[in-house]
Amino acid sequence: MEYYRNLPHLHPLESVFFITIRLAGSLPVATVEMLKEEQALALKQLGQQEREIVSQKKRYFARFDEFLDTPHNGPYWLKQAEIAGVVTEALHFRDKLDYTLVAYCLMSNHVHFIIDTRDIKETGKPLFRILQSFKRCTARKANVLLNRTGAFWYPEGYDHLVRDNAELRRIIWYIRQNPVKAGLSENWQGWPYSYVNDAYL
Repeated sequence: MEYYRNLPHLHPLESVFFITIRLAGSLPVATVEMLKEEQALALKQLGQQEREIVSQKKRYFARFDEFLDTPHNGPYWLKQAEIAGVVTEALHFRDKLDYTLVAYCLMSNHVHFIIDTRDIKETGKPLFRILQSFKRCTARKANVLLNRTGAFWYPEGYDHLVRDNAELRRIIWYIRQNPVKAGLSENWQGWPYSYVNDAYL
């Protein structure tokens, strides 16, 4: 399944996905446009070289994530325990319904998570439907708690099809270390808003 917003997304129904979504307003528009222009130029120069395209998309994500982890990229609603609770509860609620939850880490203004849809054949929901439902539900509850209206999540996120177990282990490690890299915790064990499914270790 493939759909388009600003970037093309290829979503086989039964796969493992690494996803990052961020809060609305968490990056300046100029920064987002700069990253997109750099990405488009790099991809145009690569042509149809699949391996290099995948590597370039990973580099784009790394820069994108680095900007999110720098100071002054609020709002920081996910630092609030009540809001973090809404998001983690929603991730776990869909476990075994829409996907198997592999891992997640909530940062102050974005969320990384991995889901496995290979064994969830009953619902057969495409990824964008799963994310729509998740974002709609969490946004509504979070806005009530924050006494606000308007967009809670930025419309487009980053998603990556995990191709093998070695890559999956690397991404789990990346997720675990994200709060350490961002200076939010001395070690991943000390960060309260993270989870890893032991079956995938």
